[in-house]
Amino acid sequence: MATQPTPRILVVDDEKVVREITGAFLALNGYEVSTAADGREAFDILRSSHYDVVITDLQMPLMGGMELLEKISQLKTKMVTIVLTGRAGTQADCGPRPYARLCKPFSHNQLIEVVQEGLKSRLAQANS
Repeated sequence: MATQPTPRILVVDDEKVVREITGAFLALNGYEVSTAADGREAFDILRSSHYDVVITDLQMPLMGGMELLEKISQLKTKMVTIVLTGRAGTQADCGPRPYARLCKPFSHNQLIEVVQEGLKSRLAQANS
């Protein structure tokens, strides 16, 4: 029986401590994690490497999370996108919708649950 590859996650946030703590927690839970400081850096990474999940902040310099989601949709890949926001109820009325939104501060258990649900949903879509 073939084993599934380790899911790859890209964490995008302009706050270094958020990237490091979130990335470390995800890695401890068995995920392969990379980080980027803004949307431009993230998009450069995504054009050259495959990721299963992108977790992005909304408010960042150079390129914010919503613009990054728009660019991801142009890649025509089936990745799970999760948006982190500092404001409860923040909704974008246009552009691609993320799989999920988490309001900061979020628990790492919440994050793991959303990542796992997103990966299951993506797998189910691929098999249908």
